[in-house]
Amino acid sequence: MNGSLTSMLTERAVDPDTVHQSVLYYLGERLDDLSAEDMRRTLEQAWGAELDDDLRRLASDPTLLENSALFFLASAWDEPGEQDRIVEIVEDAKAKLPVIEVGMIVLGVMYGLYLLRTGGVKRTERTTIRRPDGSFEETLTVEYTDPHGPASVLAKTITRSLPPM
Repeated sequence: MNGSLTSMLTERAVDPDTVHQSVLYYLGERLDDLSAEDMRRTLEQAWGAELDDDLRRLASDPTLLENSALFFLASAWDEPGEQDRIVEIVEDAKAKLPVIEVGMIVLGVMYGLYLLRTGGVKRTERTTIRRPDGSFEETLTVEYTDPHGPASVLAKTITRSLPPM
């Protein structure tokens, strides 16, 4: 698929419900159907005390919710090999009944923003050792939440607008 997310969404006349549904389907595929409880637990640990207020704010503002979902999808769209997957997911979402519970949609969108903010990094470990010749060697091990790697450039763009971890 060539082109922009915007043109793809316009060509398919995608409504807000389809955008929301698409985020949930996309996260389900990329995260091997991570449960809502696991998403919530991760967000509680990373987001802090502001999580409930931020979730309520997202749930009470349909424009903010849709724009946040679109931001996440646009970020994923820019990752190599993801455009075709997103097109397929959007088409599937259009064909199915929408998720009625706004709480699940809000949680999914918030988790998508969390993944963008962290670049999908679950854990980072840096070790330094001294080699027998006296020089030092540093090793960096990064474990990703998402099997497709970081969205580090995109994470940097939203770090300024999200609460500190």
